[in-house]
Amino acid sequence: MPSFAAKTRVEVYLPIRYEPAYQDTLSWLIDEFTELRGGCTVHENIGGYYLSQSNEVIDDRVSLIYSDFPMNWDREADRSDVLKYCARLQSFLLTNLWEEEILIGAYPVVHVQQ
Repeated sequence: MPSFAAKTRVEVYLPIRYEPAYQDTLSWLIDEFTELRGGCTVHENIGGYYLSQSNEVIDDRVSLIYSDFPMNWDREADRSDVLKYCARLQSFLLTNLWEEEILIGAYPVVHVQQ
């Protein structure tokens, strides 16, 4: 009978740009999630739309990088740690890239195990 492991998924929606800083950041995120969290998935060239600060609809292309952290969202301490990590990660990305906003999401998932 399968069992279930509680995890927390962290997703980063990284805009695709051709400046070296963006390519370096994508590589760094892949390494960060793979080495610290055991792996990640990357979906590249996904269409996205957002409303800019000047109220314009922006058509953007993003890479979605996500990883399932070995933390249980239902435990307050785990959730707090993940949210602090996401806030630090977003601050780092906004400091080092030229974006109004970078979306980072976190939510509970479960993995089926045999």
